[in-house]
Amino acid sequence: MKYYLFIIALSLFFYGCSASLIRIKTYPDQKTYPMFGKNPGRDFYTSESIGDTIIKKWVNDVNGGFANSSVTVYGGYVFAGDLSGRIYCFNDTTGKVMGKLKYKGAVFSAPVIDKTNVIFIVVSENSDESNLISYNFVTGKENYDKEIKGKILTEIIKKDSSLVFNSEDGRVLRYSVKGEKIWELKTGSFTHSSPAMGDNIILFGNDKGELLAVSYNDGKLLHRKKIGASFFCGATIRDKVGFIGNDNGKLYAVDIESGDIKWEFDTHARIKMTPAVKDDIIVVGNLNGDLFALNKSGGKQIWETKTGGLFNATPLITDNSVIQPDLNEKFYLINLYTGKILNTYSLDGRVKLTPVIVDSTLFIGYENGNICAYKF
Repeated sequence: MKYYLFIIALSLFFYGCSASLIRIKTYPDQKTYPMFGKNPGRDFYTSESIGDTIIKKWVNDVNGGFANSSVTVYGGYVFAGDLSGRIYCFNDTTGKVMGKLKYKGAVFSAPVIDKTNVIFIVVSENSDESNLISYNFVTGKENYDKEIKGKILTEIIKKDSSLVFNSEDGRVLRYSVKGEKIWELKTGSFTHSSPAMGDNIILFGNDKGELLAVSYNDGKLLHRKKIGASFFCGATIRDKVGFIGNDNGKLYAVDIESGDIKWEFDTHARIKMTPAVKDDIIVVGNLNGDLFALNKSGGKQIWETKTGGLFNATPLITDNSVIQPDLNEKFYLINLYTGKILNTYSLDGRVKLTPVIVDSTLFIGYENGNICAYKF
């Protein structure tokens, strides 16, 4: 009897300590979503026309919950990080877990894909530091694990062979994808706004209500201006204009080269989501559940849709629709040009992840740690 109890206990032990491993066969794939917002400017746009009906394809779960981030997709696989320090890899067709990596801490930002490497940041639980990690998912081996001072709570930009991110204590950092630090800028102010980049200019806001622009090339501060209330919203950049919202509920359009405000629009409630943009339409929502479409060039309102929900996750824009997560356990499919709600989809938890579409499949995440795939 003792022998059988020992075998059961040993099995449970090994089951609980399952291998930290992702090893998959994949090939270069043009249908990718390699970072939060898809590109350094973070426009959250995908060039697909979709119908107003979607069918659930699969659902699977991770160990912990999610921050307001997104999955990334490459070569038939979906990568997601969670707040228990894990990186998961799912088969995008079946939802099967192909492997996972386990670290002590929490993953707040979306993993970044660089060729056959997944790059991510784990924030320490017990100290003011983070770890930048690169893992080759074809060989199943870690490339490096770099300790960085400060908590990295915002999203990563990948451009060419470099990574850009900022720390909670206000440092902006550029690393090579090989883990070598290229430059670091100390701004001295707490920062919870995810940066965006256009024309080699990095733009973000800080908790003091300042907008800052930094040179991607050498890390020099280009301009820094006090605008208003705190910025917890991430930035979006299109055509040398940055778009960012603040705690006063105002969306600002700013010339990224000069720092001059081109226009502002008052949504009348706190903005936490990053704006999304397609052509001359910019979409932004607030914590009152109000969603707005504005003319990008002048800030004129095109439409407003009131839902009574709570919007803090960024929408995804397609050629004809807006897919908007609602923290109140649902997401909306909305006509891009009229603001009409075409359909509402309920989920079994608060929707936390920005939607991602690759090859006509929608991936979205909700509490407690569920990833769901839909087919149009």
